Amino acid sequence: MSSVRIIAKTEHVKGKINLPLSKSISNRALMISAISGGKVKPGELSEADDSVLLQQLLKQIKEAKDPNLNTRNAGTVYRFLTAYLAVTSGQWILDGDERMRQRPVQPLVDALHDLGAEITYLGEDGFPPLQITGKTLNGGKVFMQAGYSSQHISALMMVAPLFKEGLSIGILKQAVSVPYIEMTASMMTSAGAEVEMELPYIRISGNYKAATLPFEYDWSAAAFWYELLALSKGGELLLKGLKEESLQGDRVLESYFVSLGVETDFNDEGALIRKGFFINQHANFQLADYPDLVPVCAVTAAGKGFDGMFIGVAGLKYKETDRLQALAQELGKAGITCTVSEDEIIFKAQRMEISEPFETYNDHRMAMAFAPLAILGQPVTVNNPEVVSKSYPGFWEELSKILDVEF
Repeated sequence: MSSVRIIAKTEHVKGKINLPLSKSISNRALMISAISGGKVKPGELSEADDSVLLQQLLKQIKEAKDPNLNTRNAGTVYRFLTAYLAVTSGQWILDGDERMRQRPVQPLVDALHDLGAEITYLGEDGFPPLQITGKTLNGGKVFMQAGYSSQHISALMMVAPLFKEGLSIGILKQAVSVPYIEMTASMMTSAGAEVEMELPYIRISGNYKAATLPFEYDWSAAAFWYELLALSKGGELLLKGLKEESLQGDRVLESYFVSLGVETDFNDEGALIRKGFFINQHANFQLADYPDLVPVCAVTAAGKGFDGMFIGVAGLKYKETDRLQALAQELGKAGITCTVSEDEIIFKAQRMEISEPFETYNDHRMAMAFAPLAILGQPVTVNNPEVVSKSYPGFWEELSKILDVEF
């Protein structure tokens, strides 16, 4: 088993950090480009594993030589391709790895069935793998569940310009990760489609037109540098290329980290973050719309010795791993006893003691959330560190600018 050991050089931090491009934006740009037949061009693309994999699979689909597609454990890629293959001529087998076969796709498949798509479960109902026979769909009205992933909504939205009658979506119950739906709508509009959003309803009409889509540096990746600074004794970090105006919902992390002791200023180079003075000893965050921030916010609060209550997190059980249980397990190793329920994770202020390696559960955000704890003064070992390539291939190289990173 591979591992990395992280040791603090100092209690203070200073440096300039390179961030990856947003894979959420890249993946949507790739899909819109493919659906438009190449009329829409993506901007600069992320080098994250998921975006590279999506490019490879879209090329495989275009060549139409091998109908067997495997997304490994890339949930976004699986859901986006499910909708795309439903309207792409041919018979396809869409599969993933063992974990992907545990991640639900039924809300999207049900909606596509209602629109006339031909999709068959090849294993357990509601889960991959799928057999999909692509064909032209008329569109119309459909109702969807979006209680644990907005990607089902985004996947259907992006293919809607191919429908003869457009598409009206009614979202049943409260949708999670709404900013990601808004990101999809904004990018579709930039590509010429007409999108009206008055949640719980979304209406889409018109076709894609020639355009070049924007790209941005990744706010989700920036979170781990906010964590490092929050846990330090002081200093500042320049997060290169990060913009105040952003399509990304995780832009909100700036406001969350004010209460964790970090302030942000923007300049021509990016975001300059500094140790702040306002600190709230209780981290009580509603994160239903920002599930990727749960690991980093929870570990930061625990590392600072705060009480923590993180609500609206039911969808985390369907991520790369069951993140709620994984967080509780790994925080428990460091002396932080957590209470986990269906939709929240809670812990009281406790002293953190690090003596065991942290497991990553094949989850990139778990690896990056626990690594910054080394700034507290106790060496940190993270197993299977290569998982960060899913979203941030250069993370360990960037971290080595601040801390000693030994493989």
